[in-house]
Amino acid sequence: MYPTVVALATEQCIFSGHVNKNTWGKGHGAYAKIEDNIHRVNDHVVRDRTNAKHECKLFPDIPRIVSDILKNGAKLAIVSRNTSKAMIDRTLYYFMVKDQHGNDRRLIELVSYDEVYDKHKTVHFKAIHGYHNEQYADMVLYDRMKRSTRVEMMLGVTFQYCPQGLNWSVYQEGLATWRRTKNLHSPWHGRQLTAYPKRKLIGYSGMDLDTIELLEKGGRRHDRKEAARWGYAMYVTDDPRVAKYFSDWIKVTAFGPQATTIVCEIYARDGDKWDQMNKIWVPDSRHDLKTHVDKDEATVADSELKRDAQVAAWGVHRPYVLFSRHPNMKKRDGLQFPIRDPLRFNELVIYGQTQENLIVVNRMSDAQLNQAIKNKVNVGYEHKIPQWKIQVPEETKADFRKHNEHPTLS
Repeated sequence: MYPTVVALATEQCIFSGHVNKNTWGKGHGAYAKIEDNIHRVNDHVVRDRTNAKHECKLFPDIPRIVSDILKNGAKLAIVSRNTSKAMIDRTLYYFMVKDQHGNDRRLIELVSYDEVYDKHKTVHFKAIHGYHNEQYADMVLYDRMKRSTRVEMMLGVTFQYCPQGLNWSVYQEGLATWRRTKNLHSPWHGRQLTAYPKRKLIGYSGMDLDTIELLEKGGRRHDRKEAARWGYAMYVTDDPRVAKYFSDWIKVTAFGPQATTIVCEIYARDGDKWDQMNKIWVPDSRHDLKTHVDKDEATVADSELKRDAQVAAWGVHRPYVLFSRHPNMKKRDGLQFPIRDPLRFNELVIYGQTQENLIVVNRMSDAQLNQAIKNKVNVGYEHKIPQWKIQVPEETKADFRKHNEHPTLS
């Protein structure tokens, strides 16, 4: 199993240095065409012919990686925000790699999609999708630009961060993440719950109508404004009282009083896949892993990557869902929280890849919601830990003990 499109970023991802139209070709004897100032030193090195300090080197594993991409029948894409496509293309013209047959080829000759322009990477992938209806779920992006996490959150392209540039190990890590995501997939059969005989109720969520309609089409939420302390995701609870509270609260804090918000039942389309998928219970005390959506995009992305790295250190890899205990909301923004202070409540954070591959939502009428509340319905996440195979780090166990909470751990 292999993606249909593998996209590579350029500077500091597949080669060192920066190709910059504002600094290259500014010395004595510069040519009028900026790209003509790129000089080939050897098959893997280019240099500014007017300033030897400006140099780019192809990273050692890139020829092997490109060959592997082509051997597996995938299309190679170049996705860059560089402001000079001509300079990037000339650089890739000089870099030599191996094709699927082991023959030496110019890198640019092997590129199926050459998307180089200074826009959000989501624009690049929408263009790639538009050419031949390539599916986002079958694409992988390797990039060192943190903000490119957006392509996974918004579109479903698997994003692999390359902080030290792309090498064989990081390449394999990205493929492994993509394969885990594909293995999570349960086919979308529409909104009717009866179309999912293995469905499993996993909680309740109060959401805005736009998000609900996206999910009802088998998609994912796109909202990047609503408070999201564990990152952009669908926030679910085991208690319908809490879902009702947040359905009202987001009108006050995010969408306005005229917005339509509805509490939905949240189901996994396939309960067996849900039970087996990666899960982590993160201690609320780890404030360093939380996201502040009011910060700039790079800061938000940094928090996402830091959280993923810590969760991986706990032995849980993407795609995963995240559980946590949330502090009591007390009385806030004119709304009284339905659980007495200081008791905490459970939250389940479902990120975009899981939303699109495994989730189906069902709107609740006011009567159904009120009946569920009257019947004291509660999924009880803290008692699902063994059954749902939720990984609970020692830090989380200590957090439970600190608050005198007694989850079922085994």
